[in-house]
This record gives sequence, C-alpha cells and structure tokens, in this order.
Amino acid sequence: MKKINLKVFPVVAIVFVILIVGNISYRSFLNYQNIIVEQQMEHLMTISKSIGRSLELYVEEKEKGLRDLANNLEYSMEEYENKSVDEEILKRLETFYLSQNKEIDNLIYINISDNSLYSYPKDFDEEKFIREREDFEKEVSYVKKNKESYAGNPYLDRDDGFSFNILEPVVVKDKIVGIILAKIKVMNMYELLVKPVKAGKFGYAMVKDKDGLILMHPVKEQVGYDVIKSRMEKYPGLDYDDLEKLLEKQMLGQEGSYVYYSYWWPQDKLKKVKKLNAFSPAQVSEDFWIVAVVMSYDEISEPIINYLLSNIVVAIVVIMIFSWVIFLTVRMIKNKEAYEMETRYLKEINKSTEELRVKDAELHHKRKLETIGRLTGGIAHEFNNVLTPIMGYSEMILRTLDPELDSYDYVKTIHKSSKRAQEIIDQIRMFSGDKNIKIKYKIISINKILDDAISFAESVSPSNIKVIKNVDDDCGNVYANETQIHQVVLNLCTNAYNAMKETDLGVLKISAKNVKYKDFQGGDENIAEKKEYVKISFEDNGCGMDSETQEKIFDPFFTQKLSKKSSGLGLAIVQGIVTKHGGSIEVFSEKGKGSRFDIYIPIAQNKESDKDQVYEDEILRGSEKVLVVDDDEFIAEMLEKGLADLGYKAESMTGGIEILKKFDHIKNNFKILVTDLTMPEINGIQLAKKIKESNPEIKVILMTAYSEEPLEEYMRLGIIDSYLIKPVSAAQISRSIRELV
Repeated sequence: MKKINLKVFPVVAIVFVILIVGNISYRSFLNYQNIIVEQQMEHLMTISKSIGRSLELYVEEKEKGLRDLANNLEYSMEEYENKSVDEEILKRLETFYLSQNKEIDNLIYINISDNSLYSYPKDFDEEKFIREREDFEKEVSYVKKNKESYAGNPYLDRDDGFSFNILEPVVVKDKIVGIILAKIKVMNMYELLVKPVKAGKFGYAMVKDKDGLILMHPVKEQVGYDVIKSRMEKYPGLDYDDLEKLLEKQMLGQEGSYVYYSYWWPQDKLKKVKKLNAFSPAQVSEDFWIVAVVMSYDEISEPIINYLLSNIVVAIVVIMIFSWVIFLTVRMIKNKEAYEMETRYLKEINKSTEELRVKDAELHHKRKLETIGRLTGGIAHEFNNVLTPIMGYSEMILRTLDPELDSYDYVKTIHKSSKRAQEIIDQIRMFSGDKNIKIKYKIISINKILDDAISFAESVSPSNIKVIKNVDDDCGNVYANETQIHQVVLNLCTNAYNAMKETDLGVLKISAKNVKYKDFQGGDENIAEKKEYVKISFEDNGCGMDSETQEKIFDPFFTQKLSKKSSGLGLAIVQGIVTKHGGSIEVFSEKGKGSRFDIYIPIAQNKESDKDQVYEDEILRGSEKVLVVDDDEFIAEMLEKGLADLGYKAESMTGGIEILKKFDHIKNNFKILVTDLTMPEINGIQLAKKIKESNPEIKVILMTAYSEEPLEEYMRLGIIDSYLIKPVSAAQISRSIRELV
C-alpha cells in the first residue's frame, strides 16, 4: 500500500504543480495582454488629444488673426469717420489674406448698414452662395447679438467639400458696423494636421461631427458619409453592431477607447478585423468634433504571442524543476518567492510615489519660472524698444560734437547709461529663457561689485540678522559679468537668511581677500596652479546641513523644504555662474552650527578696468544701399539717419502693406535688409524668407528686443545672415554689415 502511495503521490503532486503553474502563467499572460492593450490605448488617446488640441489651436489662431484684422479696421474707420472706407477695407482684407499662405479660402466683409459684401479674392458666386446658405443668418445674428467671435458648423460648399465659417465683429464706438467672415476649408486642416498622423501599418486618424458625419478620412470617398447609414447603403450585409456601439460612445462628447470588430474601409476587399479605437472631442466649431485614431489589433498581437510562448517555455522548465524537488522544497520556495515579490512590489510603489512627488514639485516650480519668463520677456521687449532711439541718437550726437564741449560729456553719460540699462535688461532676459542672449564680460574691480551687492543685500535683510563685512581694501580686478556676480552674492545672502530665519540673533559674516591656488582646500580641477584668486566667504550661524544634504545642494530643484518662496534653483545657479567665470565653490557646514560658502574667482591678468568706448568712423562707414524695416517709426527713422550719416544709402519702411506693394523694388534695389522680428502684418522671418527666395544675394540682418525663436538655427539655414539684440545703434548695424560684406 505504501509503495502504491509512493508511486501515486509524485504523479498527483506533479499534476497539481502543472495546474498551479499553468494557472499562474495564464493569468500572467492575460495581465500582460491587458497591459499591452492599455498602453497602446493610452498612446492612441495621446495622439487623439494632440490632434484635437491642434485643431482647436488652429481655429483659435485664425480667430486671433481675424480679431487683429477687426481692430485694424476699427482704427481705420475711426480715423476716416464719415469718409468712404471701402478701399481701406479691401486693402486690409488683401493684406491679411496674403499673409495666411492660402489657409483661408475666402475672406468677406459684411457691411451691417446695407448688408453689402466685400470679398477677397473677389468672387460673386461665392458671395451669393454665402448669402443663400441656410445657417448664414443664424451665424450673423449670433455675432450681432453677442459681439464676439463665432465658429460655425461644417457645411458642404459649392465645391462639394466641407468648409466652415469664422465670424469676427468689427465694433466702432460700441456699435457693430461690420462682420469679417473667413471661410476655412476642412480639407486644408486635414492635410496639415491630421493626415501626417500614422497609427501602425493600416491605422489612421479621422474626424467626424457630433452626428456621425465624416469630415476627414484618408479615403476621400468616405468624406461626407454618415458612419453607419451611408456605409450600410454602400456595403449591405456587413456586421455594424460594434460600430454602432462605438458611435454611441463617441456621440456623448467624452473621451474614451474601445476594442471592437469592423473593416478596413480603404481596402478593396472588406474583411472583418479586430481594431483599437481611441477618441476625444474637439471644440472646434459651435458643436464638438470627434477625433478618432484607429489601428489594427493584430499589430500589437505579436509581442503578446511571444510573451505567451515564453510563458509556456518558462512553465515547462518550472514544472521539470518542481518535479525533482516537489516533496521537499516547493512550499518553502513558493512562500519565499511570494514574499520577495511582494517586498519588491512595495519598494517599487514607494519609489514610484516618491518620484511622482518630486516630479510634481519640479513641474510646479517650472511653471512658476515660465510665468516669470513671460513677464520678464515682455518687460525686456518694451524697454529695449525704448532704449534703441536713446542709444542710437546719443551715439550719432557724439560723432558730431567736439569732445572739448561740456555737452559732449553730458551726451556721453546718456550713452553710457543706456549701455548699462541694456546690460540690466540682458540679465532680466535670462529669466525669460531667451537662448539668444549674449552675456558680456569685462574687467572690473571686485571691490566695487561687492560694495554694491552687499549694500543691496543689507537693505533686504530681516530684522533679526546682522551683516558683518570684512573685505580687504584692494582685492584686484576680475574678468566677469557684473550682474551675474551680483546674483551670486544675493543668492548666497538669501540662502543664509533662510538658514537663520528661526534664529533669535543671526549673524552673516562676508569677507574677501586674495589667495593663491594652494590655499584652496578642495580638489576642484577648475582651480589652476600659479594663479591668484579672490576668495569671497559667506558664513552664517543658521541651522546648518548634514553630509547627505551637502552632497545634493547644488542639484537643480533640490531644497530641504520646497515652498512658495523657494525655487530650488538658487545654489545650482550660483555654481553655474562661478564655474563659467573659471572659479570654484566650497561648502563647509555642520548640523545646528551654521554653514560657510567659499567662492574662488580668478584675478584678471590685465590690471586696468574697462576704458570708455572709442568711436572710430573709419571702420564703421559704408556705401551700400540699406533698407531698414521696423513698425516703430522712431526706431526706423533713427537707424535710417544714423546709417546715412555713416555713408550708406539708407531708406526705411514701417508698414506691412507698403513692404508687400514695393516688394519687387526692394529685392532689386537693395543689398542689405535690416528688419525687426516682431511686426503686426508680416514678421521679420516671413519677410526674410520671401526676400531670400526672390534674391538670395541680399544680406538680411534681423533685429529683436526679445525672442524665443531659434535665431542661430535660422542663420544656419540661411534664412538670415546675422542678428542683433535691441537696443541697437547705427554703428552696431554698420559693424555687422562690414562683417557680412
């Protein structure tokens, strides 16, 4: 009996193991399959949302452009008052239409007083079609009533394609005098935003309206079809149950995903296949559109099948191993593996949670920095435009004045002050993320920098903190950017203030002296032998740091307590600035006893500070024909006069309409084009492209007060030949011309 049991028990045990391992493998396979499908659905949903947002932004951009056009027309009508403005309206329509690169099919102005129409291009049949369309009066009535932009629903136009209208009111003295109507071709939006999107081999993106009418589809014959009814008429006898359920979900106006069976409509021979569909609503017109991205389920089945095969192989191996050791070790191993798996899982959860928290904090601070960037960028733009005439005219006056006159010194002071203002604005622009900024370095007394920075730091110190200075009388000169050294001092003072905010009486000691490389206690390779440095120390009696914290303090976004007052970037910025200046930084700290930061900046070999700029007309003069384009007439006039004063045959223009009208004259009669980047009707990059396409020999110099554009990339592509950051003077432009010519 025992022998029988000994023979039967291993068989029973092996069968039991097979069932257990098989069940685990099958569940694992199902779980993996669900994960793959979910990941693919998330990917398709991301694509769908991206397309939907692109469509919304496209319409918003057109609405903004029409709003600017309406404002221009309002200004013209107020200026002309009771005089006829028909010609001005047509000019504005033409200019705006030409700037849209054929993205607007027709542009119509509706005069409210007599219901007359002005269109560009002039098309009487189009005007008649617009008037007779059923929803025309509804759209116009909405704009009249609400005095706001309106995007209508798609309709079949006279070319049997889908279009929709965007209407913008023209309001003069709180009264609607007209409505601008822009006709947008849906197919243009499809070609630009939807068609390039691919989802696997057969997958595609499509768009339908809320009633299931197809607006965009890779198969043109499908456009205009009702998703269910039209296909039933053309392809009777097919199974549409899943497709009807999908449409019901989509027509709710919510995002979602669905696995279903349908057909690849682009194929000649229709065969039922399994598909993945992710969809989301896009509020493009009055009613939402449905953006759907479809792909074949078969395209993700290969990794699932491979996983199944690997599971089978693993299961067989495990069963073979268990068959040898089932009687002694199976329970122990199983419990141990389960425990280890659970431990790893919990660790991964904790790790993921911590990473998510850190990422969330970083994102919050990044958004704050982006807000500061937009604000400072706008401030820099306005101030640079104001400084340009000041710098330019003062430079022109200096070239004509006798240096012996008192007025020469007055004007020279004005010019130096404008240069100083420019440097300050450059530092402000650093917060805006402007990659085109060029940081300027010069030889300057470190004592002067420290006096200014420490004085400012003292003025903002909390009442419970005392600042003690111990700076040697002559620490020498450094080759540095003055504003960045200011920033280092202020950041370290602020760091010390925060460390001592809980202290009853805080003391910050700031000292500076000259040292040799051998006095440096660290092993930083940035410190060179046989070189002198100025050592600037900041010592506080605050909370201090442990060794673990000291290792991380220079990491971006690291801070012991992220708060509304802490960006987590201060010490990272300090280290970056010091390193760029050829120096190094050391930190010494003990928990509960305070901290000391030592900054080492190399002493400049040249002992002389910056001398005043010498104006040498001989190296600035030229004789080429130069066109200056800037929508600010003061800047354009100043640069025209300044360049003419230097021998150039200079002219200036300020209006986009004037540029477009005289384009042939410009491309054939000028060798140099100096253009502002930001202009209302046609920007500098658009003008440069147009000029280069017509006459590549013309040199283009771009001016900008602030830009997020990749100007260096534009230079590499040959769109522009050089660029200057405002404020600029005629002499700076002349230097740039001489380098190019």
